[in-house]
Amino acid sequence: MQDLKIAAIQMTSIVGDIEGNLASIDRLLGDAVSQGADIACFPELSVSGYNTNDRDGQTRGGQSENSGRVPPIVEIPGEVTDALVSIGKRHGIWYLVGLLERDSSGIVYNTQFVFSPNGIEGKYRKTHVPTTEIGTWRHGVDLPVFDHPKIKFGIEICYDAHFPEVSTALAHKGAELIFMPHASGGAEPPTDKQARWERYVPARAYDNTVFAAICNQVGDNQAGTVFSGVTFVCDPAGKVMAQSEDGANEEIVIAQLSASALEDARQVPETFFRHFRRPEIYDVWRNDS
Repeated sequence: MQDLKIAAIQMTSIVGDIEGNLASIDRLLGDAVSQGADIACFPELSVSGYNTNDRDGQTRGGQSENSGRVPPIVEIPGEVTDALVSIGKRHGIWYLVGLLERDSSGIVYNTQFVFSPNGIEGKYRKTHVPTTEIGTWRHGVDLPVFDHPKIKFGIEICYDAHFPEVSTALAHKGAELIFMPHASGGAEPPTDKQARWERYVPARAYDNTVFAAICNQVGDNQAGTVFSGVTFVCDPAGKVMAQSEDGANEEIVIAQLSASALEDARQVPETFFRHFRRPEIYDVWRNDS
């Protein structure tokens, strides 16, 4: 790892308005670059917009009855990914965005794509799908780790972050940073949402000696859901090192990640917990479950 700046971005995404969402991504990414960011993460389904309607437009997950707008599925490759590649090249930065992806067999996934000035670096498909999303997209099966020139990172999309095994697996595969893009709506006030997230996101960082960055959609998606913008970054000791100030508007949270902070944290055997893992025990537990 090398020292770098990351940008965790809370953004308003309108369901179905890909053109408008791309314009917002372009604008916010430019702002992040002007603040010195080396890599930026946008929220879950930031391109498509988030709505848990099935493909027939049926309302799911307690959405209001006026939420009939279905997030569009993006064909890969296609015009949308071409536009995203152009944005990355123009700003000269790595960045992560979320969209609904259809694979060659017709299966739809909630996917976070990774772009760089060189094009598409890879993707991560949400691996844990809650009840409210079943029937809207399928769960993925891989936990990739990406090699940015300055850091190795993994991705957990929203609900994934509730499963500690995911963070441990990513750290075991070499991740030094975990991005956690969210689209978490509902009536929960920003202060309550942040308090709840701070009960487990810092633990993911601390237990695995990694940086963790969480960002959420914010505002009205014009499909029946309003999002509270909660965004923050944790250091490898689980301390919040940067956070959003406004739960109602778009915001860019910049954090300086120090290579020495990660190295120092991993030099203390008693708190570099992965060194003392007992996978032979966990395998037995897994097989018995």
